Amino acid sequence: MRRLLMLSAVVLLATSCVSVVDTTTTQVTLPAATQTVPTTSSTTLPSSTTTTDSEGSIRQQVDELITQTEQVRELTFLEPPTVTIVDDQELADKVRQLISEDIDLDQVATDTALEELLGLVPDGTDLVALYEALYGEQVLGFYDGETKELVVPSTGGQLSELQKVTLVHELTHALTDQHYSFTDLTDRLDQDERYDALSALQAVAEGDATLTELHYVAGLSSDEKSAVIAGSLGQDTSVYDSAPRFIQDLLVYPYSAGLSLLETLWTPQEGFLNIDEAYLDPPATTEQVLHPEKYASREPAIPVELPETPVDGYETVEESTWGELLFDVTLSQVLGRTAADTAASGWGGDHYRILWNGSDVVLVLEYVGDSELDAEEMTTALNDFVVQGMGLAAGKDSEFGGDGYALITRNGDKVLFIAADTADAGRAARSAFPDF
Repeated sequence: MRRLLMLSAVVLLATSCVSVVDTTTTQVTLPAATQTVPTTSSTTLPSSTTTTDSEGSIRQQVDELITQTEQVRELTFLEPPTVTIVDDQELADKVRQLISEDIDLDQVATDTALEELLGLVPDGTDLVALYEALYGEQVLGFYDGETKELVVPSTGGQLSELQKVTLVHELTHALTDQHYSFTDLTDRLDQDERYDALSALQAVAEGDATLTELHYVAGLSSDEKSAVIAGSLGQDTSVYDSAPRFIQDLLVYPYSAGLSLLETLWTPQEGFLNIDEAYLDPPATTEQVLHPEKYASREPAIPVELPETPVDGYETVEESTWGELLFDVTLSQVLGRTAADTAASGWGGDHYRILWNGSDVVLVLEYVGDSELDAEEMTTALNDFVVQGMGLAAGKDSEFGGDGYALITRNGDKVLFIAADTADAGRAARSAFPDF
């Protein structure tokens, strides 16, 4: 589920997270969604002469923003960024194309089954349609890390103040990608199924771009700041508002948590120097992002190895680290923020495996806490999650049953969590863990 949501690391700010800036404190509030384009909408193209004039005006404004971004971010482009100016329909088509290229329908089927099993989405949810609604909204511009181009809508030849802020954000991505090959690194992490590390790196990139845009906005006049706020408050947030909470939280995380982390690195004396170093030595886990002091100390994750979990008729389709972030947002949807934060903050390490037979799914997850108390808190939270979120009833031997199956058991600072569509598959996976 996170792999598709990581699309925002490539189609940056093509999601529903655009900053709203307070004119007096320049503090950021997230998110404010981009405006939805109805699928039946059409764009009337101006004459070729007008289009040329419009594009020329846009390019001049973008050139000015490039210079301003370099000054604010304290980096210089190694080569001029490619700027592609498109009309509204072309922009929407480009975003949809990027989505279709990133979506693996087989993986979406597994994700859907798992999220339905865990009670994170209602049965029958069309995740592809949901992702298209979230990412296919009209955007104010985006940076495509694969083609290295900044895509900008023509907007009649005049950029709004909100769009200028967005393009500063996107230009920051283009700038840091040239210097630190951000896109290549995210691709490698994705291919290696290191999704928690990918989420951590995404927080650096989005936190950096958000901090840069805040510094840019701080230099605007009062009237310009007011125009940014007015434009952001006028955005339609209906698609974002209707999404499941854990998806909302995953979308907001890199902007909010990334900004909080990088604010601890930026200083008036050194500026962005320490943030530059963060691309070279990024946080290794989302725990380090959510707790900046753990990034400062480079606290490592506790390694966890799962035994083989053969289940007749099933194959392993994914395994990786769940991570503190995903524990937090998953538990939060059912238990609320306070309970989720308490349970997730004791994360020391984990490993999960997803098995799939084409229709049913099994999740095997072994968690290790920083202490036995942390493991106890996670056990309690998972028990509550299974009953309230999955709708299962407690049985014997740490099992839960009903419309699905779950097992939660603890051994010292370790917790074993198994969820499955069928009890037979869940018990087959559980047999691989005689020590629990």
